[in-house]
Order: sequence, then structure tokens, then C-alpha cells
Amino acid sequence: MLPKNLSKMRKLRKLVIGTDNYIGISYENPKLTHMPLGIGELTCLKQLSTFVVSQLSDSAGIQELEKLDLLEGELTINGIQNVLDSRDAYKASLRSKENLLYLCLRWPVGGSDVEIECNNSKEVLEALQPHPNIQVLCIKGYPGAKLPGWVGSSTALPKLTRLGLYDMPNVEGWSSECLLLPSCLQSLALYNCPKLKLPTPLPSSITYLSVGKGNDSSLKSVEKLHNLSDLRITGFDEVETLPEAPLRNLTRLQQLQIYHCDKLKRLPTELENLSTITKLFIYGCGGLESLTEGLRNLTSLERLRIANCGSLKSLSESSLQHLTALQKLDIWNCPELEIMSVDFQHLISLQYLWLRWLPQLTSLPEEIQHARRLQTLEIDDCENLRNLPEWLLELPALTSLRVIKCHPELHRRCEDWNRIPLLRVENRVEL
Repeated sequence: MLPKNLSKMRKLRKLVIGTDNYIGISYENPKLTHMPLGIGELTCLKQLSTFVVSQLSDSAGIQELEKLDLLEGELTINGIQNVLDSRDAYKASLRSKENLLYLCLRWPVGGSDVEIECNNSKEVLEALQPHPNIQVLCIKGYPGAKLPGWVGSSTALPKLTRLGLYDMPNVEGWSSECLLLPSCLQSLALYNCPKLKLPTPLPSSITYLSVGKGNDSSLKSVEKLHNLSDLRITGFDEVETLPEAPLRNLTRLQQLQIYHCDKLKRLPTELENLSTITKLFIYGCGGLESLTEGLRNLTSLERLRIANCGSLKSLSESSLQHLTALQKLDIWNCPELEIMSVDFQHLISLQYLWLRWLPQLTSLPEEIQHARRLQTLEIDDCENLRNLPEWLLELPALTSLRVIKCHPELHRRCEDWNRIPLLRVENRVEL
């Protein structure tokens, strides 16, 4: 809670309340339920990270933002469902705040204790149109069926480089049929907007796209983004395969992330044609049993992380033998994976290996000794690993060994390894 006499601090210039690194702009503080009356009198204020709208009678309404025209940088407005009159939203005068660059507008998401009235939500959002200088816009939990024409518009927001739309189950599109996204848009994130139809064509300037929670039509638009370098697919928890076509023309894709696709059985075969990929992250795909397909031609791949794939059984020779550029490999929490069958011998560029939460790991695969460039080996929470092989000391580039929360016997043995010159050993029983 902020002090009630905050309005007396007339020369206050900066008030920062919490941050959210995921979207890069401020996030609500759950303990902050309202803003004190009179905050609008702090006309010297340049930084106000968060403003919370409340129904409490002794709290500031959104209209108190009207006089704060010196605000710059980032601003998050929470509790917009409590703006009952769109005229109050208009009085907030966001359009006059020319130094604001980041804006996040938030309705509550999935709260059973809050019934969101969407009768006036479009009018309220319409009235919250910011100054054309906005570069980053995030809207979360909007309950309406149509977005106002200014949201993401090349006319209203010509400098917009990042747009994020989250948790809008009712949104079907925009009120303007002729909407064009800004030609400078670089990042587009969509999550849980299953009915949303994107305006076409999407600007070719987009280099990052994040699509999540069942927005199939948005995923299919990927194939037209020829400059896309970073693609994140998350929350497609009802599909066994991802569509192949969107991946065919991504000749500049460098990073692919596939998260929380619980029923995914296999990777798209078109993945094999993405020879430009340098980073691949597969996380929380509980139905994935094999990586035989999809990795064969990734000759530029430098980093691979496979985590929380509970059904994954094999990393076959055919899937790893061409990964000659791979420098960093992370394998986390894959309890069914036959770690001894993992083919390490072709990973000639491997420098960093991280094995974590692997109860089936009882000894290190001998093929690791072929990784002559391995510099760092990290082993975490592998409770059944009791010793390390002597050949590990013969790896010429190995300079760092981290053993954390493994079997007590292994930790005792590692105490002797501390005496080995040029090898830094971090041996921790508990964090």
C-alpha cells in the first residue's frame, strides 16, 4: 500500500512498483490494490511504473493521470475493469503523454472472484489510445469481441516495434477492416486468443513471433514471414503434430522454442530443412517419445535444450550425428530417456554439457570422451550417479566440473578431484 499523503510529495519524479522481465514492462504488485487520492497532483512525476484502478471510494480514479504529462518510459495500468465510464478513461489523456514508450493495459485473467463486464470494455480501450510515440504495447485480459482500430495500427502507432495480446478468449478481430500493422513492427506475441484473425498481410519486418494456446490460424501465417529469426510455439496442448507448411519458407530462422505441447508425438519433419537454426529449445512436451525426426540436417545448431519431456525414450544416432556445430547441450528431467544410448561421439564441437534431474543416470556414457572440446560439465540432481570415470580427466579442454545435489558417495569422491590442477570443481550437496 502506498502512503495516503503521497500527494504532498510534489517534487517526486520517480515511482517504480515491481517489474516483469517476461514482457519487458511493469507488472502489477499483488499487494497494491489502489492508488492514493491526489496522486494526479504529482505533476513533476516522470516515472510511474504501475497505476492500479480500484472501486474503493478513497482511491484515485484513472482520470488522475490527466495532469501527469511528463511521464516517460513505461506505464502499466491494472484493474481496467474498474473503469466504469469511458469518459474517465478519456480524461486520463494518454494521447498527450508523448514521452511514454511502453504501455501495458490489463484486465484480470481467470479470476473466479471477478465477473468482468465487457459492455463498455471496447469504449474504455478506445479512450485509452496512447500517443503515436509508443513503441511497445501489451494488452492482457481484454474481454471484448473487437479491438479498437488504434490497437497496432500503422496510422495511430507508426513507431510500434512490439505488440503483445494475451488472454483474450472473445476477441475475433479489429473494428477496422482495413487495419495494417506498422511496417516497423519487429515482435508479435499472441497467447490465448483462439478466435483472433490477424490482419493481412503481416509486415515483413517481424523477426520474433510467439504464438500460444491454440491460435492455429496465427501459426499458419508464419510461412509468409520471410525475415522471421525467432519463433516460439507454446501451449498447443491438444495436437499430436504441428503443421508442416509454416516452417517451409523460414530461411532466416535462428531460434525455435516449442513449449508445453503436452500431446506432441513428434517434431515437424520440415524442421530438417531449417539449416539456419542455431538454437532449439524443447520444453514440457510430455508426449514426445523420440527425436529421430527433425534434427538430421540442423548443421548450424549450436545450442539444444530438451527439458521436462516425460515420455522421451531415445536420442538416436541418426538424430544427433549431423549436429557437428553443437556447442551446448542441456538434458533436464527426462526420466524415460536411455541416457546411455545417447550418441555423443559425433558432437565434436560440444563445449558445455548439462545433465539435470535424470534418476536413470548411474554412470556417464563413454561416448562423452569423444567430446574433446568439452569445457564444462554440470550434473544436477542425479541421485543415482555414484562416481565419475577416470577418462573424464583426460578430456584436454575440461576446466569446470559442477556436481550439485547428487548421491552422497559422488560428492565424497569429488572432494579428491578438487586437487587436480587446471580443473575447477564445484561440489555442492545442497543449494
